[in-house]
Amino acid sequence: MSSIDPLASQAAVHLLRNGGSAVDAAIGANAVLSVTAPDQCGLGGDLVALVYSPPSSRGPAQVQSLQAIGTSGSGASAEFLRADGHRTIPRSSLGALTVPGAVDGWLALHHKFGKLRLDQVLEIAVSYATDGFPASSRLRRNFEQIRGLASGAELGGFLGTMAGTTPLVRRPGVARTLLAISKLGREGFYAGEFGAELMKLSDGVFRPDDLARPIARFATPLEANIFGHVLTTNPAPSAGFLILGALAQLSGTTATAGDANWYIELIEAFRTTSWMRGYHHDNVDLASVLAGTVSPNVVRTHTVSAGPDTTAITAIDANGLAVVIVQSNGHAFGSRLATPDTNIFIHDRGAVGFNLIAGDANELKPKARPRHTLSPMMAQDANGDLALVAGTMGGDRQPSILAQLITATLRDRSEPSDALVQPRFAFTSTSVGDLSGFDTYDGTQEPAITCEEHLSSSIFDELIGRIGVVTPTPAFSPESGVAHVTLRRSNSWIIAADPRSEAAGIAGY
Repeated sequence: MSSIDPLASQAAVHLLRNGGSAVDAAIGANAVLSVTAPDQCGLGGDLVALVYSPPSSRGPAQVQSLQAIGTSGSGASAEFLRADGHRTIPRSSLGALTVPGAVDGWLALHHKFGKLRLDQVLEIAVSYATDGFPASSRLRRNFEQIRGLASGAELGGFLGTMAGTTPLVRRPGVARTLLAISKLGREGFYAGEFGAELMKLSDGVFRPDDLARPIARFATPLEANIFGHVLTTNPAPSAGFLILGALAQLSGTTATAGDANWYIELIEAFRTTSWMRGYHHDNVDLASVLAGTVSPNVVRTHTVSAGPDTTAITAIDANGLAVVIVQSNGHAFGSRLATPDTNIFIHDRGAVGFNLIAGDANELKPKARPRHTLSPMMAQDANGDLALVAGTMGGDRQPSILAQLITATLRDRSEPSDALVQPRFAFTSTSVGDLSGFDTYDGTQEPAITCEEHLSSSIFDELIGRIGVVTPTPAFSPESGVAHVTLRRSNSWIIAADPRSEAAGIAGY
């Protein structure tokens, strides 16, 4: 299995060793990260997942998609924000809040695929929250974004005056919440201490039935035959269809990964399919978009959402069950609003997924699901056997990150570690505001193209000569995405984590 944190990966392997399924392991890892990485993910965010079940006496191999994407509150109002003078949804406003879906997603996955009791799955996360964990350098650095805010007070008690050290951080409110979930399930979260605090924090945006409604949905995944494989991703409102659309434009002929032609082919594929972004919302048949048969009557969105603060987790067990979970608070610490006693940060998915454009498909409205950048991917070979599991952080960059990794590994036969090290291009905006990382396509101008500076100067020069300005970005920066790839070659699994993570954790047994 692979995650951004060795503590999470070790917890997952412990669960596998004790008879847990891949889904148990992934939930356990995500729970640990909800404690140790509140700047990346947490109980106050959303979750999407793909699960591969191998062939059995009950039927053929199958990939199932889970969407645990919460809705805006019953009291959400674009008109109110427009009347207050806003043109976009402020990140730390109540309009940025949607009901967190991650916990409902855990419970749905565990009910269907879990083998261990839920309290066993969450036990290690509870221990870290209660007894403490060493703060990562990433968390210590990102804490500066909330230093001085009310939501940063608990972490500030451990991180605020400990420069140059590695403090042990405790999160008792998160521990209580995890224990409540392990004992009472959904009621322990949405109708428990956290739910009561969220209702009060929302100041009428959420009503009791908003939290009572089930969130997690198993849905028919999107599929496409590409590079001799069936590629699978999540349906609307996730962004995975943009990956399938771009990859379908590429030649199936093996190329030299990382040369100028390789980059240009991928860049042009995304440019050619840029029209698809107008259909990135919850009320559209994305299969018809990919087939180019979408009805002209379908409402479009005028905007499509450095803060790529998300986490991906991949896991495979001895029985062949595999899962990729992508879980996010949106930006670092989400909306920067947190419940006061449980100290759970609430994501800002409403700010990056909705807009204030009257009549737009993604206009903020009550009880609506926002568009999502989360884009897990799986691939099966011609025999239906699982060939690849992948996920990444990266905001708007997720489609281009995963397209580069899939092209390099499946078409061009690169090793996963080589594909992860390869310099990455990205489409970016020039924004430096609160929504940076999710506003690449919000303007009227074409997004800029960047590429990591460890690309050779000769290829850089060739790209500039053929496609125009390409701006170098720091090599191996987390801003270029932290991805996880698991690939099957010759009946053996190769697991790779991104060197752009400061503390990636790959573990197995």
